Amino acid sequence: MDLSIISLTVQDIRFPTSLSGDGSDAMHTDPDYSCAYVILKTARNDLEGHGLTFTIGKGTNVGMYCLCG
Repeated sequence: MDLSIISLTVQDIRFPTSLSGDGSDAMHTDPDYSCAYVILKTARNDLEGHGLTFTIGKGTNVGMYCLCG
């Protein structure tokens, strides 16, 4: 059984909530909620992994850098 990872896809997904102020609070007055979405594909067609990391904006830049590094 070959469980080798054959591909890694990383996507930067953003939700422009700062346009309407949705999600804002005293600490985060200009939120731009976003996430890094990762897909790992293996040599087996029936086995892959998916992961999400949510931040409030600029943290996704750091996450994307680490995931793609």
